[in-house]
Amino acid sequence: MPADDHDQEEARRLFAKELKELRADVIRLAALVTEAIAGGTQALLDADLNAAERVVEKDSEIDELAYAIEDHCFVLIARQHPVATDLRTLLAVLRIGHELERSGDLMKSVVKATRQLYPHSIDPKLRGIIARMGEQAAEETRLAIDAFADDDPSRAAALFDMDDVMDDLTKSLFRYIMTREGPVDEGRLLESVQLSLVGRHYERIADHAVNVADRVVFVATGLHGAGDSEAFSPGADS
Repeated sequence: MPADDHDQEEARRLFAKELKELRADVIRLAALVTEAIAGGTQALLDADLNAAERVVEKDSEIDELAYAIEDHCFVLIARQHPVATDLRTLLAVLRIGHELERSGDLMKSVVKATRQLYPHSIDPKLRGIIARMGEQAAEETRLAIDAFADDDPSRAAALFDMDDVMDDLTKSLFRYIMTREGPVDEGRLLESVQLSLVGRHYERIADHAVNVADRVVFVATGLHGAGDSEAFSPGADS
């Protein structure tokens, strides 16, 4: 084998190895984020200040991994000059890392509401809605990253129906806050404001999961807009 061909083959092998490591880091980042969603939601519902603080502290690990993924992408782009699917993969990983890091930041904001509400208990109806929103946010994030791990744009498309569920939960939360009966005191006003913000944070986490799904479709097809049915057509560019 000519030396140039051997060098190219070796460079390709090393690139594939680093790309595999990069994808593993993204999956690990998503696992940290889903843990933050579950732990942060429970801390809020339990009014557990210690658990809330652990979620805040853990966010630094999410940030550091997200920055490491970004740096690794830049190095590979500069060193390997990837094209076609390889380039789309690296660009997608850059975006996915950012989306996941933002979801981690949003959960940090969620658990900060624990401090604001303490020691007040949350209205039982609101507790139920918040619990479901936390579960939905975690499930959408898991589904998005599973689609990424398996290079499965069809699975990514399921995020759109699921995101409607989060939209409905957000509407239910706001509707109940605005229409519930009873005296309006300082504690209730605080609860209404803080949980309205919490609801918005969960809605944004779901939006970030949809953006991850959009990147999965982009890698597989080269098309933007995961909701576009053309992205899943057999003749789509790969």
